[in-house]
Amino acid sequence: MDRPPVQQGTVCGSWDMKDRLGTGGFGNVCLYQNRDTGELIAIKSCRLELSSKNKDRWCQEIQIMKRRRVRGRGGDPTRRDATRPEDETRRDAGKVVHKIIDLGYAKDLDQGSLCTSFVGTLQYLAPELFENKPYTVTVDYWSFGTMIFECIAGFRPFLHNMQPFTWHEKIKKKDPKHIYAYEEMSGEIRFSQHLPQPNNLCSIMVEQLETWLQLVLNWDPQQRGGGLDNPSGRPQCFVLMDHILNLKIVHILNMTSAKILSFLLQPDESLHSLQSSIERETGIATCNQELLLEMGVSLDPRKPASQCVIEGVRGWDSYMVYLFDKSKTAYEGPFQPRHLSECVNYIVQDSKALLPILQLRKVWAEAVHYVSGLKEDYSRLFQGQRAAMLSLLRYNTNLTKMKNTMVSASQQLEAKLQFFKKSIEIDLERYSDQMAFGISSEKMLRAWREMEDRAVGCAKAGEISFLDDQIMGLHTEIVELQRSPYARRQGDVMELLEQRAIELYKQLKPRPPDNGYSDSTEMVKTIVLTVQGQDKVLKELFGHLRYGNALVKADYLQRNPPLGNGHSDPH
Repeated sequence: MDRPPVQQGTVCGSWDMKDRLGTGGFGNVCLYQNRDTGELIAIKSCRLELSSKNKDRWCQEIQIMKRRRVRGRGGDPTRRDATRPEDETRRDAGKVVHKIIDLGYAKDLDQGSLCTSFVGTLQYLAPELFENKPYTVTVDYWSFGTMIFECIAGFRPFLHNMQPFTWHEKIKKKDPKHIYAYEEMSGEIRFSQHLPQPNNLCSIMVEQLETWLQLVLNWDPQQRGGGLDNPSGRPQCFVLMDHILNLKIVHILNMTSAKILSFLLQPDESLHSLQSSIERETGIATCNQELLLEMGVSLDPRKPASQCVIEGVRGWDSYMVYLFDKSKTAYEGPFQPRHLSECVNYIVQDSKALLPILQLRKVWAEAVHYVSGLKEDYSRLFQGQRAAMLSLLRYNTNLTKMKNTMVSASQQLEAKLQFFKKSIEIDLERYSDQMAFGISSEKMLRAWREMEDRAVGCAKAGEISFLDDQIMGLHTEIVELQRSPYARRQGDVMELLEQRAIELYKQLKPRPPDNGYSDSTEMVKTIVLTVQGQDKVLKELFGHLRYGNALVKADYLQRNPPLGNGHSDPH
């Protein structure tokens, strides 16, 4: 639901309205700030056009809230629709904090009361609330699971286009493990134990969350949540939730194939173990793997694999490790294109086909996901190229330091050789003088001559002017690479196309679904332009990356310095 615009200048005594936090069936929730103290409060205000029934409920809610003096005390009103996506608020206090609130109705219940009215957002209510039965806290498990499913898939799990009373009758005989139901064009209802595609989860998280959703979306309230865990005594759904939140998953973007690999890290797993897993998946030998963090820093082989995962970072692809193959300079592909869902492929094949508005909403939602995915694919690859560039700059810095060390060592060697040359000349002159008196030693003279020959060899090895020229040339190429327009992000067109796809979808949503039909010409045009745009920017990106990889090959100067560990002193 789009948030209504804030009414600027709304004042109530010393309180100024700062923002509208949300809207619901009763009215609005607004944020007010006290001009004198800076205190912030949320005010819920009702609509003026409330029906008499809703006015009674509004008065009842006021009475309930008046009795709430201490949070968490016995006697608090029972919440019957735990949440929906619109009811989740966030605030930043050093880290993101999620609060789940209920903007729906409430009913003050005593121990013997039954649910005799439907309250809140009906689409999120647990099944037993439709059957006028007593209920427990497991109704909130259902509501929470419904919200999580919707956050993943973009729609509710069970026949989301139908009214609650309608889908309730069709779903109540579902298998306990079914977490998703949809209606085919033929009108047949299909059930599934799996999350629908497409979604933005990695395969590891999909498997874990499917298991969790099977617990919280169980139709039977007695079985919902999975029962109590032994020995913790907590509901199994919460134990599994803790497990999921504590998983350490590393996401690796293979720059040679543009594919994302996800690995579940075991406690204290070594980096070598992770690299072995990568080798099995990609065929890139461990010795040829270059693993870079976002800022171009190579992973430390002495540290555990968990160095890939930053604590506190959530989101399946919010933090990547970039994999390069050191045995290659060019990544030619072919790269596997992003998968087109069946329904999006249908409109691409026939953009003028007329489809019902209700069905078109789902198709276009998947089309928006596809266009956004193409843009995100490029963004991640660009970030990988940037990591490679930053790594190259680090090499350049280290190479400069080593060049300076090499120049200093060469100058010291030259000074020592000059000293040695002068010393050997003096020694030979004195030896000639001694020979006039019959004092000689062929062995000593031969040793001096050998040392003189070795000194000549050292002088040749110390000649580094050609290396200095090569390094300066490399520095120049790196600067040119850095200044290249392809070193900067080229995805502006794709971002505009993504916004275009979103706007098309927004224009479709308000159209009445009854007896309405439309084609997909404009959406397909946007898809085609995005594919063409991605193809263009990826060619430029990998061309730039190829040049950078060729320069990285120059790091052999760093790994194999020409002076090695230094030559022995000829003296």
